[in-house]
Amino acid sequence: MLNPLRRRNHVLPGSVFGFGLVASMWLYSVSVLFGTIGVLLMIFFLYLELVTQWSFRAPPRRKPAFKDERFKTHILEVNGHNIVHYISAGSVDKPTVWMCHGWTSGAYRMGVRAASFLERGWTVILVDLPGHGISDSLRKWTAEETTSLLIQAFNQLHHARPELFSSGVVHYGHSMGSFVGLRISHRRSELNEGIDLLGWVLESPMTGYSEIFIETCKILRIPSILRPIVLRKTLRHFNALNEGVAQFSRLSDADAPAWGMPQEKALLVQAMPDERLGSAHYERLIRLMESESQPALLTTELLNDLTHSGSHVSPSRKAAVDTWLDEHYSASSA
Repeated sequence: MLNPLRRRNHVLPGSVFGFGLVASMWLYSVSVLFGTIGVLLMIFFLYLELVTQWSFRAPPRRKPAFKDERFKTHILEVNGHNIVHYISAGSVDKPTVWMCHGWTSGAYRMGVRAASFLERGWTVILVDLPGHGISDSLRKWTAEETTSLLIQAFNQLHHARPELFSSGVVHYGHSMGSFVGLRISHRRSELNEGIDLLGWVLESPMTGYSEIFIETCKILRIPSILRPIVLRKTLRHFNALNEGVAQFSRLSDADAPAWGMPQEKALLVQAMPDERLGSAHYERLIRLMESESQPALLTTELLNDLTHSGSHVSPSRKAAVDTWLDEHYSASSA
C-alpha cells in the first residue's frame, strides 16, 4: 500500500509531519503530557523518513555536456526519461566499448579514457547516467533503476544501429559506472540477442553497497541502534522503486557476487590508495575472482600515481589499458 508513496520524494516525510502535527494538537487538547509524547514521536518518525529519503538522493550539481567533434550526440527516450549517449562509430570489424562514468561525474570525464579505443578503431559509446550530465533525473536515484534504463537504451540503440555491435562489446566503468556494469552482467539476459559481452575494464570500482550504507549512516550521524530500522526502510524503498525487477531482503544482495560479477576477462585498474572508496571494494573483486575456477580472467593493475577522483588524465592508466587491449584484442589493435 505504501509503495506508490515510497516512489516519490517528500510524500512520506510530508505525510508523517502533517498527520503527526494534527495528532499532536489533538493530544494536547487531552493532556500536555500526551501532546508532548505525540510531538516527540512525530519528530522521530519524520527523522527516519528524511534520512531514508536522503539515501536515494541525486548529485546536487551536474557536469556539462560532453563536446567532441569525433562524437555525435544521441538522445534515447526510455520510460519517459531522456538518456544521452555520445557515439564515435569505428570499424564494424572492431569491438565497441561502452563507457560509464562515476557518481557526480559525467560522460565528458570519460573522453580522455576513450583514447585507447579510438586509436584502435573501436566504436566508443559514452553515456550520461540518469541524474548526471544532461540526461534526465530520476525521482529517487538507484543503481538498479539506472541499470534498467541503460539496458533498455542499449537495446534501442542496437535495434536502430546493429552494425555498432557486430563485433562484441567491452564495458568500461569508473567507480559507480563499474557497479552499474556488474549489475548489467547479472542481468545480461535482458540484452538483445546479438549484444555479446566480451570483457570489462573496471577502474577503481564500487563493488558493493554495504560500505556506502555504513558511510551514509556516519555522515548523517545515525545512531547505531537506529541503523537496522533505517536499513529495513531503505530496502523497502529500493524494492518499491524497482518493483518487478528486484526484491532485496538484506544488504548483501547489493554486494558482489549477488549484485553481479564479470563472467569474461576483466581488467582492474585501481588507484592506490583509493582516497574515496578505500580498499574494501577492489579487495572484494580480487578475492571473488581469484576464488573462481577461472582466476586467469582477472588482470590487476594497482597504480600508485592514480587517484580515484579528478584522474581523467593518467598516462599510467592508459598504458595499463593499452597493454591489456593488445594482449586480449590484438586483432583490434592499430
